[in-house]
This record gives sequence, C-alpha cells and structure tokens, in this order.
Amino acid sequence: MVKSRRNFLRTSGLLACATALAACTLTKSGNVTSVTLNVAKVDAYAKAAQNFANTILSVPLVTATLGAALVALINAAATGIVGAIDQINTAANGAATVSYDSTSVKTAVNSIIADLQTALAYAKQGIAGVESTAATADTISKVNTAISAAETILSLLTALIVSVGVARAAPTPMSEATALAVLGV
Repeated sequence: MVKSRRNFLRTSGLLACATALAACTLTKSGNVTSVTLNVAKVDAYAKAAQNFANTILSVPLVTATLGAALVALINAAATGIVGAIDQINTAANGAATVSYDSTSVKTAVNSIIADLQTALAYAKQGIAGVESTAATADTISKVNTAISAAETILSLLTALIVSVGVARAAPTPMSEATALAVLGV
C-alpha cells in the first residue's frame, strides 16, 4: 500500500510539473512513457537562446574581452541552436505538438541546452572581464539582464526535459514572459 501511494504521489507530481510547464505533457501506456512537447513553446525557448547568443556577439565590449576563439565558440553555439530548431520542427512535421518515446527530440532539446550553456558561460566570462566605468555601466547592465533572461530560458528548457524524472522545476531569475521579452521573442 505504501509503495503504491508513493507511486501515485510521484506520478501526480510529475504530471503536475509537466502541466505547469505548459510545454510538456507526460503519458504512460503500459511500459511506454511518451512525452509530448508544445512545439511553439520549444521554438520560442530556442529562438530566445539564439537571440541571446547573437546579442552577446553584438556587444563589442564583450567580444573584445573574449577574443576571437571564444567568439567563434559562441557563433558555433548559435548555429547549433538553429540546427536543433530545424530538427524539432522536422520531427513535428507542422503539428502543434510532437510526441516521442525515443531520444531524437530529447537530443535536439539537449543540444539547445548545451549550446545555451556555452553561450552563457562565455558571456559571463566576457562581462566579468569588462571594467565598469560610467561609459560601460549601461552596456554591462543590459548584458547582465540578457544573462538573467538566458538563465531563465535555460532553467525552463532543462525543466522541460528533466521533468520526466524530477517533480519540480528549478527556480528562475525572472518570469518566462519577461525572459522571452528581454530576448526578443
């Protein structure tokens, strides 16, 4: 009895998490668990990640601090995000949702997560290397706001994939709507 109650509570928690995310639902049929992703939501998160990478690349102060090699890595991350968006859209084939019980879609979302983590790490490194002066304070503030927005998107994307095995999403630095607005989505 205790074991079945725990399973019920765990399943309820997982379903509540998936429902709360509004981009992901979890269904189970026998031994097969399928995850359904809202393609528009995933596209919005991916576009926000791409916009973040492009924003960092558009700030000469940050790119000069990072240098050509790290700027190339951020560029590669932005390109990888575009490829993952295409992969998810191909899997969805024009549908509003895509269901999967294999790794193809999860791999694409994980690719977006990894690329966003790369861009975030180097953005933080670049902004940390910029000395704050009156002339740079506004730029640093805008980049830090973009970093917070990207951290929010990263948390949401991670929760989207991890929600299948974890019953709660990580806290986010700002709301989803604010993060998407900051990143131009």
